[in-house]
Amino acid sequence: MRKRIGYLEGTDSKILSSFIAKGYNTMTLGNGLDGHGKFLAHIDPSDKLCAVVGYLHKFLPLTDQKITPNDLLYGCRLHNIPVFIMVPKEVMTEGKKVLEDVSDFVNFVEPESALEAILVFLGNK
Repeated sequence: MRKRIGYLEGTDSKILSSFIAKGYNTMTLGNGLDGHGKFLAHIDPSDKLCAVVGYLHKFLPLTDQKITPNDLLYGCRLHNIPVFIMVPKEVMTEGKKVLEDVSDFVNFVEPESALEAILVFLGNK
């Protein structure tokens, strides 16, 4: 069975197509607001995810929500699923500060190098 990479809305279709070509399946995930795929906070081993990828803003709940980035990524932390957060190079430092509460277990990558970084991490370059 092919391993599966979860992605949040807005992830580049070139990256997703490349995952497919490299032998992975993809699964749409949502942040609870965008109506896109399975709610990220509810992922579990039955989803068979080997990684999650998305842009920075998708991991940030609205200020009036009672959920934190830590809550949103709870399933990833619990089930040891690596998370790759794409942040443009010119704001990488600021992006890391925005998610400092979860920075101990997420990987920040530039969008242009996200595909290679994830494949290297997974050992399938």
